[in-house]
This record gives sequence, C-alpha cells and structure tokens, in this order.
Amino acid sequence: MDQEYSEFRAHWPILIAAAIGAGAGVTGAMVYSLGIMLNPLSDTFGWSRAEVSGAKTFLTLGFVATAPFVGYVADKYGVRKIALFSLGLLSVAMVGITQMNGNILVFYASIFALSVAGCCTTPLVWTRGVATWFHNRRGLALGLTLTGTGIAGILVPIFLSALVDRYDWRAGYLAMAVAAALAIIPAYFLFFENGRQKNKAETKPSPALHSGFTVPEAFRSLRFWQFAFAFMLIGGMISSLMVHLVPLLTDANMPRSMAVRIAGVMGAAVILGRVTTGFLVDKFHPPYVAAFFLSMPMIGCVLLSGSELPLWVVVGAAMSIGLAAGSEVDLVPYLTARYFGLKSYGKLYGWVFVFFYAGVGIVPPIFGRVFDINGNYDIALQFAVVALAIGVLSIATLGRPPKFD
Repeated sequence: MDQEYSEFRAHWPILIAAAIGAGAGVTGAMVYSLGIMLNPLSDTFGWSRAEVSGAKTFLTLGFVATAPFVGYVADKYGVRKIALFSLGLLSVAMVGITQMNGNILVFYASIFALSVAGCCTTPLVWTRGVATWFHNRRGLALGLTLTGTGIAGILVPIFLSALVDRYDWRAGYLAMAVAAALAIIPAYFLFFENGRQKNKAETKPSPALHSGFTVPEAFRSLRFWQFAFAFMLIGGMISSLMVHLVPLLTDANMPRSMAVRIAGVMGAAVILGRVTTGFLVDKFHPPYVAAFFLSMPMIGCVLLSGSELPLWVVVGAAMSIGLAAGSEVDLVPYLTARYFGLKSYGKLYGWVFVFFYAGVGIVPPIFGRVFDINGNYDIALQFAVVALAIGVLSIATLGRPPKFD
C-alpha cells in the first residue's frame, strides 16, 4: 500500500499544477460559464436560447479542429511548452471577446478563436503529462488532475454570476482571462513530463511510454470505434444538461440566485465523481465502474421532467449529472491509456476528443431548439435518457483491457 501511493509523495506538485491548468483552461472555466452567460447575453443582445447555446458548437469546433494536431505535438514534443503558450493565448482571447457587438456571427467567431487559442489547455495535455509519472494509481492521479475543472464548476457559477449582476457580462470574461494568466505561474514552475524534465537523469522513463497501439492499429480495432461512439453520445447528453440546467430551473420559477447555487452543487458532485471514479477504476473492472456512474444522468432526466421541481428533486438531479460529468472527463483519458497504451496516447486521445466534443458541440443547441419550439425541455430529456442508455451499454461491453506494462 505504501509503495502504491509513493508516486503521490514524489509527484504531487505536477498534480497541483495540472489541476490548476485544467480548471483555468478552456474546458474548465469557459465550459462552466456558458450556462451562467446564457441569459445575460440573451437579454443584452436579444438572442434566443438556441442562438446563445450555439456558442457551444463553435467552442467545440475549435477543439475538434485542433485535437488531432495537439495530440501529435504532445506526443512528439511534450506538453509543457504548449500548455504555457496556450494559457497565455487563452487569456488574450478572453479579453478580446469583451469587445464584440450584438452580431451573433461575431460572437460565434470570437468563441471559435477562443477555443483555438486554448486548445492546448484541455485535459488531453494535462493528463498526458500526469500519466507519464503514474502507473500503480494512474486512475486516481488522473481523477485528481481533473478535479481542477470540478473546482471551476463550483467557483465559476458563483463568482461569474456575482460579477455579471454587479457589472455586466464582460466582467465575467475578464475574470476568466485573469485566471488563465495566473495559471501560467504554477504550470511554469511545477508542470513537467517524465523523460522531458530539465534533469533527465532524475527519473528513468517508464517502458510503458513506448507500449500500446499505433493510430492505424487502433483505427482497425472495433473497440476503438465502440469507445468513441459511446462517449460522443454520453458527452453530448451530459453537456446539454449542464448548459441548460440553470435556464430549466428558472423556467420552473426558481429564483436565479438559487439556480446558480444548484449549479454549484453540481460542480461539487463533479469533483466527487472524478476522485471516486479514479479510485474505483484502479480497483475494479473499469467498464462496469464507468457504466455505473455514466448511467446516473438518466435518473436526473427523469427527476427534471416532472411538472413540479421541489428542492430535493433538483439537488438530486444536479448531483446525478455532476457525478457523471466528473466521471466522463476522467474516464476518457483513463480508458484511452488502459485500452490503447501510452505509445500514441496523445494522438489517440486527440481522436477520441474529436468524437467526444462533436457530441458536446452538436447536442446543446438542439436542446435549445427543442425549448424554443415546445416551450419546455420534456422531449429533450426523454431523448437524453435513450441516448445515454445506448452509450452506457457500449461502455459496459468493452471487455477486459489488454496488458501493456
């Protein structure tokens, strides 16, 4: 037991830096800000919910367009330099978005540019660095790394809502710009990759870094496509539930301040989901652990589709969504490493990232469109239950992972 956790004693600074970077990065603070910004942007510029939700598509388009390239660069040159550079660009892009006018196309273009600027602040980069240092408790290490986005899920709704209420929507983007800039400090001093640190004699690179599937080998595997398709469905549904939770609650006559607090509860559940999933996948059959957590939003959908939404129902729904949201982002890098190895980890994770964020980008605007047509989210919630069930079944039947190390 002591030997298993010795990795944490030796490499905890890398975990801290990676967690901060993930939280301040484009898939952390920016993603959690969309639900908070939806109503203020709609009220300011007169855009519909479907139009504002469309920002998710353009945010995702930036991820999809750059993920394979980021994976290639990460595998070939390492992740430290690209993470530092991307954090700086992301901060500048956040400031730039405050200068947009009421043209929806300018908004979409700004979001896309922001996504491209922050493309090397995604979990692909941070988990690539952490995975090289951890073997015995890699699942828990990746879970702890990605708690950074869960912490963002708690803090962003509270602080951004307060800033927007006191000033306007621009204050929210300026605050996120400052956070991205400050994240450069721990990343510069603490974030290194095994085999690429300043003194390479300090640590002998693990043989596991050179074992696993190549990209062509993975593409010929049915398991890879089963894996990618499952997370495309699951990512799309969970992302939609997160983006539309606050508007759904305010539509049910819940005060906005209370709805924002509920979003914070969801952020706390994200952290719990990440740490718990990371711990359990090191102990039990990973697909079964994944299926358990990823099926939870189906309960949330059922709870939220009721005609009345008492507080306990809303909290339960938010917890179920948050637990799954925490698990999914943890499971994608973990299962990629377990089923396909570290040899081409960055490239393969980049391609899984494409599928995952294709779902994340496409489905939230559909939810918004369903609301615009029907005046409620009932049909969207029913569709989410079916799609989640298909995705969970695909994950549960992946089989036993191969042994690479």
